[in-house]
Amino acid sequence: NGTDYGFLVRQNSELLRALDELEKTCTTLREENGLLRKSSAPETEEKVRRLRRKNTELAVLAKRLEERARKLQEANLKVVNSPSLMRPGSVEQYKRAFARQRARDLAQHADALLSKDKEIAAALQQECRELEARLGSTKGSPPPSGRVEFEKLLRESLEG
Repeated sequence: NGTDYGFLVRQNSELLRALDELEKTCTTLREENGLLRKSSAPETEEKVRRLRRKNTELAVLAKRLEERARKLQEANLKVVNSPSLMRPGSVEQYKRAFARQRARDLAQHADALLSKDKEIAAALQQECRELEARLGSTKGSPPPSGRVEFEKLLRESLEG
């Protein structure tokens, strides 16, 4: 029973020393994290602003293209539904022509958006690599919090 108590006292002392070391490490990491945040905050904020601006530009472009497609569709429907221009069998011909035109318009729209997305993604990945190199992060260390937020924004912009 006395040996158990002595063992527990030694174990408690070791645990207290380990806890003290962990607290010191945690404090050091907090300070380092704060310094990293301060050093990369302006760059990260600028990148976020640039991403938001590009996202807005893409949204405006998408709305314009959707509006153009809607107007073309309305114009084509007017032509298809116009009784004076119709001959027997011509309705189907107009519908096929309209479907082909719509498919071409949608393909062009998709290509334009995909091209712009790839361009933005490549630029952002390059900037991310440059930031990572500038911050000097090593493989074994956790990524700086600004980088994690930046990568999250990058993924969201590519998904949405």
